[in-house]
Amino acid sequence: MAERDLVEQAAEGVEDPAAFREACAVFGDAGALAHLQTFRADLRTSLSRIGRGAMDTPSLREMAHRTAGRAGLLGFPALADASAHLEEAIRTNAGVRIALDRWTRQAQVAAQGGADEPPLES
Repeated sequence: MAERDLVEQAAEGVEDPAAFREACAVFGDAGALAHLQTFRADLRTSLSRIGRGAMDTPSLREMAHRTAGRAGLLGFPALADASAHLEEAIRTNAGVRIALDRWTRQAQVAAQGGADEPPLES
């Protein structure tokens, strides 16, 4: 399968395709695809850790901070927004459960698009 086809397949489920195309322009198709695959894998790991209760508050805040920027860059503005709200909720210790539930829903949507992406060949 051609690299461009892999990128288009992987981009299915991206909320803002224009943002992902911009990431392709910045990182190249292979680079953007690698970032997207890594991002989705990281989301699945974070969701698993949260589900097991294996993430302490500082780790959760760091995860939210990291996710906010990466989500926006790769075309997931709703997740970027939910991540920023989660980070703020943790910082102020107000509404954390609601913010985490919202983050979790958005992360599940973003993570599932690439669950069966083929690895990019080097």
